[in-house]
Amino acid sequence: MTVPTSSLIAMGAAAAFCVLLPIGILLRWRRTERVRLLPALWGTLTFLLFARGLETGLHYFCILSDNAVSRVILSSPWLYMLYGALAAGIFEECGRFCMYKTVMRRYDGRAAAVTAGIGHGGIEAISITAVSLALYFVSALYWNAGDTDALLKLAGSMEAVQTLAASFGKYTVGYCLLACLERVSAMLLHISLSVFVFAAARSRAKRGYLAFAVGLHAIFDMPAALYQFGYIKQLFPVELWLAVCALYALRSARKCYLEECDA
Repeated sequence: MTVPTSSLIAMGAAAAFCVLLPIGILLRWRRTERVRLLPALWGTLTFLLFARGLETGLHYFCILSDNAVSRVILSSPWLYMLYGALAAGIFEECGRFCMYKTVMRRYDGRAAAVTAGIGHGGIEAISITAVSLALYFVSALYWNAGDTDALLKLAGSMEAVQTLAASFGKYTVGYCLLACLERVSAMLLHISLSVFVFAAARSRAKRGYLAFAVGLHAIFDMPAALYQFGYIKQLFPVELWLAVCALYALRSARKCYLEECDA
């Protein structure tokens, strides 16, 4: 069995899209608002520290390790959903709050919040979706060429090669389009959440925006957690939910940006 050419093109195009999307948004935002790009770097580093570092460390103990806690969480899709969604919301939004209170404490203009959100969502799109799609794209090329040695070097073990090969079938054109839609939704959400947390960090009277951001982030992630667990079988309703949540967040964030954040 070979991977269809249409799937190869879709994987490559989707990987490129996930890289170019945040770059394009950032450049457009800089041109229209004449903002500095440094907040995007702070948003990137915040994601790497709090999501890829601290949150992943918690996941290793609560999900990947075999212990009493992980067995309880993995015993129910609903416990898994609550854990995963709340962990993402708490770590990432509290991370943003810490960012605004430390390295970005001198940035009072609301435009910097959007820039930081682009950096946060952008590195997520690149490090998670683009890298994964690129890995499968290269692996599929080796698979079609029958280059087992190169595939083994890339995957690291024959078991990993077999796992990759078994997964090629799901990377259809439709699946890759949904992956792109997910990144658009996630980018809109991260930009919106950055605005909410910025408002919370700049005024004690607006601390409620932090709790709102944590809750909205968790609600956004809940169907995705159920899909990862295997409780939800179809990807399309998950992506539809993400898009609806992102649009709601964007509408709410626009109001917050204009009315609650200092220019």
